[in-house]
Amino acid sequence: MKLAISWTSAALTVFFALIIQELIPPVQALNGARVLLVPLVFCYAALAMPTWAMLLFAAFTGFLTDLMFLHVVDGQVEIALGWSMVYFVFFGLLAHGFQPAFLRGHWWIYVGLSIFGTCTFLALQYIMIGFRRQGIIFNDLVAWRILAPGLMAAVIAPLGHLAVKQCRHFFPDVPGEAGGYRPGQ
Repeated sequence: MKLAISWTSAALTVFFALIIQELIPPVQALNGARVLLVPLVFCYAALAMPTWAMLLFAAFTGFLTDLMFLHVVDGQVEIALGWSMVYFVFFGLLAHGFQPAFLRGHWWIYVGLSIFGTCTFLALQYIMIGFRRQGIIFNDLVAWRILAPGLMAAVIAPLGHLAVKQCRHFFPDVPGEAGGYRPGQ
């Protein structure tokens, strides 16, 4: 029951993170880079959930992200539907490998994986668009728009971890319950 409530709350968090990140204007001091919240939320869930729940969550997060970033130009799809699901499954499996250390209290793993996940997500999106347009141009602006959201993730991730840690009393441990979902431990 606790895992179902936690999964549902994480799913709602992803839904609202997609909305909130669209409402946050680009940061002009970082050459118009945008704040991405979904990779942060997913990374935390991948570190905290059991494998089967994380895989379901990866499919859900990828589906919503694909719908949000579906990009059609002149009748041609540039960012394909389904690629984010694959990305979040592989990123989730990578992050899930660090789960034992995270559950032992090494919260900084979440920060590093959030930076990596955010930058990789944007780099893969850019490469996909570049291949569809038959050309990848890499300049300072592209570097800023890929790397700056990772820097913003480094600032936001510890705050997100502290927020979940403060909400820990909403998810009391139930002895003998399968799954072991313990946010913020």
